[in-house]
Amino acid sequence: MLNDADLERYARQVIMPDIDEQGQHKLAAAKVLVIGAGGLGAPVILYLAAAGVGNITILDDDNVALTDLNRQIIYTMPDIGASKSRQAATAVTRLNPAITATYLDARLTSDNAETLIRAHDIIVDCSDNPETRQLAGTSCHHLKRPLVFGGAIQLEGQLSVFQSSIAGHTDTPCFCCVFPAMPDAKQAPRCSQVGILGPVTGVIGAMQALETIKLCLELGTNLTGKLVLFDGRDMRTMEIATSKNPDCPCCGQASSD
Repeated sequence: MLNDADLERYARQVIMPDIDEQGQHKLAAAKVLVIGAGGLGAPVILYLAAAGVGNITILDDDNVALTDLNRQIIYTMPDIGASKSRQAATAVTRLNPAITATYLDARLTSDNAETLIRAHDIIVDCSDNPETRQLAGTSCHHLKRPLVFGGAIQLEGQLSVFQSSIAGHTDTPCFCCVFPAMPDAKQAPRCSQVGILGPVTGVIGAMQALETIKLCLELGTNLTGKLVLFDGRDMRTMEIATSKNPDCPCCGQASSD
């Protein structure tokens, strides 16, 4: 049963037939790992906390810099120089002290990926480098965890959900099917090189949070097997159907032989 404080806090979503009290209990029981507490991670973390996702782990080894504040809305001036993961967890506790926020001042690596991903129900990739994205993608496939992926640069963003090893979705692509090669710096430049407008990360991060909440609630149709491309310059979105690659080294036939 939800207590009176819960009913008041979540009143605007509990009243929805798609959620109600049963759905709120599902959110409270969910365990979500957010990889990266930057431009995408900031809105993801805030929206998950506000919705009452009960257990949020924040993974980031960076410190807050002044250049982050144009888009990483979870931080303020006094946070400059401090650990992003710790300050993000503090912001979660201030927003919703009823949930548990755990922070790890670390990156996702081959040494910790299995332990971290196994301990969570849903993984949200808000990282900013291809090595982490590839590791998250392959690990989530092998460990049978949904991956909510987002990316943003300049005025553009992209979003997808990967569930390639989960029952009912094994005919859908894994991350490596859609992004098969590790891009170089020219193909995948960083925000520090080419720039980013803050609201673009807000749009993509909010959509990642929505897809995560829907997965927690088993609500509606998610973006498994689809890639959404967002063009902020002309305010357009495009949805592309993605397909499984039978020769994929992660999920293809060769990988299971």
